[in-house]
Amino acid sequence: MIAYLKGKVINETDKSIILLVDNIGYEVFLPNKFLTKIKKEQELDLYIYHKQKEDAQELYGFENLKERDFFLKLISVSGVGPKSALNVMSIASIQDLKEAIVSGDADIFKKVSGIGTKTAERIIVELKSKFGSLSARSVNNKDLKNDSNLEIFEALNALGFNDNEVREVYNQIPKDLKTTSDKIKAALKLLKKI
Repeated sequence: MIAYLKGKVINETDKSIILLVDNIGYEVFLPNKFLTKIKKEQELDLYIYHKQKEDAQELYGFENLKERDFFLKLISVSGVGPKSALNVMSIASIQDLKEAIVSGDADIFKKVSGIGTKTAERIIVELKSKFGSLSARSVNNKDLKNDSNLEIFEALNALGFNDNEVREVYNQIPKDLKTTSDKIKAALKLLKKI
């Protein structure tokens, strides 16, 4: 299975690129938001989801593992194939999509061609537990008078920690810490112990 590719973009279409890696050209399908930033002859490294069918093999590329992991969660939902998942990822940021799932907002998914009400609701039902109750928005709405807890959550996400890891240490941050910076440092110490 191909999990990572690094090479030069030699061609692009409205849904994919051809990535030249050691004199072999791989067609890689990308989320539209990512595809629009790519230029021909650009050097690119991608995290790959490799789908094997009876009659074909398809490669789906992502800028980072966080995006690929979100894509894998989407395609685990019955009725959501890889192309639909890419379309979902093209309509909003991953954080916004996670927040929509946690808050039960199926409307965002209905904007995607090929995803109707039933599939949108299935995405919410099947993925809600995977993202848990602590999203940036739910933290912000739950107990914030300012944005410090939101900043903590987003900073830890930006450092590469997934939602489950952040949730695990969030409530262990000492309550007597005043600055956001100190709270982030304390969370990082806790995360290193996991």
